[in-house]
Amino acid sequence: MAEGYYVLSEDERRKFAGIVSKIWSDETFAERWQNEPFAVLAEHDIEYPEGFPPPLVPEKPSGDLSLESLEAIAAGSEAEGTAGTLGSASSVSCPAGTAACFGSYGSAAQA
Repeated sequence: MAEGYYVLSEDERRKFAGIVSKIWSDETFAERWQNEPFAVLAEHDIEYPEGFPPPLVPEKPSGDLSLESLEAIAAGSEAEGTAGTLGSASSVSCPAGTAACFGSYGSAAQA
């Protein structure tokens, strides 16, 4: 097991946001993520190091959102009608079991 943690680059975070939005909108893809996350990461050109747990996927925001809105939320930007949902995202893999730490879940969660 690797020591420390792994931080996705900005480009990798954008790619992971696409994975997250697809997980949120496609049950078959979500099941595949559960069964083979490293294969999914590799297919999306994310070179994830061995020994770290895969990034965690945050819960889908409530409401009826388009795929583009979901991707914007997962990437950490605000899309129209998303105030109070996922505010920012930065994926970090930690040996303590937290595979992805999404910075904030909207303004209500920020202290």
